[in-house]
Parts: sequence; C-alpha cells; structure tokens
Amino acid sequence: MKQLPSIDAALIKLTGVFSYSKKKISLFTAAGYDSMPLTDNLPVASDADFKKKKDAAIQSTRKFYRDYYYREFYSLMYTGESEDEPMRSLLRHNSLKFSFSMGEDSSFRTRTVTCTCQEVFLFGNETGIMALTLEPEVLDFHHISDMTFALRSFDTEIEFEGKKYEFWDFISTEMLAGIPLRGANVQADDYSGSKFKIYSVINTIEPDDGTCYERDRLVYEIGTGSMIGTMGSKGYNAPSEEYFAELMQNSIKVFNNYTGLALLDSFTIIGQNVYQTKDKNYYQYNIYNRVYFGIYVFNLFLRYNIFRFNAVFKDKEIKTRDEFQDFINKFNYSHISFNFLPNIFYKKIHDALNIDDEINQFEKRLGNLATSIQEEQEKRQATLLGLVSVLTGLSSANDILNILEKIRLQLSWSAGIFYTLLSLLAAMLAIPLLAYLFPENAKKLKKQISSRRKQ
Repeated sequence: MKQLPSIDAALIKLTGVFSYSKKKISLFTAAGYDSMPLTDNLPVASDADFKKKKDAAIQSTRKFYRDYYYREFYSLMYTGESEDEPMRSLLRHNSLKFSFSMGEDSSFRTRTVTCTCQEVFLFGNETGIMALTLEPEVLDFHHISDMTFALRSFDTEIEFEGKKYEFWDFISTEMLAGIPLRGANVQADDYSGSKFKIYSVINTIEPDDGTCYERDRLVYEIGTGSMIGTMGSKGYNAPSEEYFAELMQNSIKVFNNYTGLALLDSFTIIGQNVYQTKDKNYYQYNIYNRVYFGIYVFNLFLRYNIFRFNAVFKDKEIKTRDEFQDFINKFNYSHISFNFLPNIFYKKIHDALNIDDEINQFEKRLGNLATSIQEEQEKRQATLLGLVSVLTGLSSANDILNILEKIRLQLSWSAGIFYTLLSLLAAMLAIPLLAYLFPENAKKLKKQISSRRKQ
C-alpha cells in the first residue's frame, strides 16, 4: 500500500436524531447550552471598539447569507429569522475526553477521543438533531478510521471518568441533558436506526498526484467505516469494482484539490487546502463547520421526518397525509442557494439519504388511500340512495303510520309502550348508520366526548 497522506486539520462531527419537548428546552440551558452565535468571527471582549466590530461582523454575516442563499433556507438554518418555522440552535464548548477499545490479540488497541463541542438543532415539530465535534488523539487516517468506525455504533462501550457506558447512553447522560436516545417510549428510536452519522472534512498536506494512497479510496474507506487499506487488500471485505463504481456516482469532484462522497450514513471530504482550523483560516473553518454542515443537518431533518411519516401512516392515515403535505410544501426545496456549489452539496446529500425515494413511496400510499376513500364514499352514497328510495317508495307518512299501527294491534301492546320502544330502536339503528354515512363527523364527536370525560 502506498504511503498515506499527512493530515494537518480535520473536522469530524457525529450526528444523531432525538425527540424533545418544547416545554423542556430549559433542560439544555441548565446543562450549559447557549444560543449559537450568528458568527464565531467576533472581536475579543477587551477590544476598545468591541461593540462596533461585533455589530459589523454580524451584519457582514447576515449579508453573506442573504447574498448566497434563498431566504426560506437561510432564515431557518442560519439566521433564526424564520417566523413560520423557527429553529433554535444551541451549543456549548465542554471538553469531554473518553476512550474505547477495539481489535483482538495483536491488533487490540485503545483510542482516546475528545468531544470539544456539543450542538443541538431544535426544529419546531420537536425533532432534534445533535452534533458532537470529535478530535482523535493523533491526527492520522488510522486513528480517524478507528474513531469513526467505532463511534457510529450506538452500542460501542466507552469509558469516561472511570465509568463505562454504552455510547448512546453516554451521549444522553453527559451531552443531551438526560434526553434518552433509546427506549420503548422514545419516538426517535423507532425511525432513526442504530447508527450515528459521520460528517468529516479532512485536510491533507500532500496533493493527490499519484505519490500517495488515492483520495477516492480514502473517501470510500472513511465514509463506509472500512479499515484503511481495505481497497487494496483484495480480501473478503474489499468492495467489488462494480459496487465501488456505484457508490462513487455520488462523489463530489468539483475542483481538483478535493473529493467528496455522500452516503446514507456519512458525508466525507478529503483534499488539499480544503479546511483549516478557525485560528488559521476562518473562512474555510466556517464554511464547513457552520454553512455546509447546516445543509447536512437540514437533510437529516428531512430524511427522519419523511421516514417517520411512512412508518406511522397506517395508524393515522388522514392526519398523517395532511401533515406530510404541509411538511413537503414547507421544506422540500429544489434549490437552496444562488451559487452552484451549495446546491451540488444539497443534491448529493439529498440523494444519498434516499429522500426522494421515501417521498415517492409515501405518495404512492397516498394514491392508494385516495382510491380507498373514493370507494368508501361511493359505498356510503349507494347506501344513502337506497335508503332514500325505500322511504320515497312509501306514498305518505300516513301509510307508514298505518303499517305501524297494524303491527301494534297484532302485538296487543299499548300505544305508549309500542312507540317508545320503536323510538329507541330507531335511535339505535340510526347512530351506526349515521356514523357509517358521515365517518369524519362521527370521529370528531367521539373525540369531543372523550376529551370531556377526561376533564
């Protein structure tokens, strides 16, 4: 295997979905979270012109988003100006160091990781996206590969301050203010799977000029969680040429200095002069840490909710249909930016998460529902027409009364008892008949009665 390129900067974020209650946002505040600033590029507080420079930095950032992104997108994901669908983004900079072990016998190794930043994106429909910024103990591909492979699993055992946790429980306890990620009553657990997703941007010193291990192979191995060197091993875990070519159809090769790859569980970019830390190059840091990462978070929000609609559809068909159509109208953007590159990133991530496939599947189910509703309506109309034809077949109300009176006399019942029982029987028959003919009204009435009983 050729020598691996050196790494001088890397951004590794682990993301996951959780459900939260708007009434309990204060839990995050109590855990040390604060509102995410519009920009990190602020002057130091001791600067004599601090307020002036701070206001200028904020205005410049707002202008950047207005100039490059569509309003409906930037107001939701970046500036917090969306009035119809507000999203709260919170962060804290607690440094949490933990370790995990992997491998067997001669390959056994323990890795140490530091979580330097915790972020949560709280959408209006009580969907939360969490993001943890992770740093490996050594900045090389083997350590990054071990870290991203092990920590994408909910069940990886980690050790923190002398105590062992399953990774999902550690995140819930130490980073999500106690909000659970798993459990019988955890809605997100039903629709999010058992893997976290990895967003990584790795800056290499050497160019991809054939002297080092190929960049295409690296984005595949980091993106899929494969061991470094898998592509060249020709072993059982190495992908076939056909499968590799299929995955690389969703690669991003806009410029020669980097390669990106969007997959279902990851988004990876590896290249030269593509990313630097905040103190070395604020623009490169911000564009991947905040701007492009916002595109990734938004697509995760889309994917999770559309999958959830498909999962719960059979239980509440009409309600879910209405919520889905409202959601799609608000959030399924065709483009998000006036520039081509953000739109490419958006489309590649969108495709990798199979969002359009989920939408098409749901729309097919809506078509079947519409057909079923129409058939039911036709049956009810036929029943109603049949009832009307029976009633109109009688020449007058007097004919009906004469028939009933003959029946009463044959039974030798008094008029009071006969007509009282007849009225009760008519009411008993009318209730299910009306509920069948007007099902939506029946459901509303049932809900009203149920809510009054609870009160």
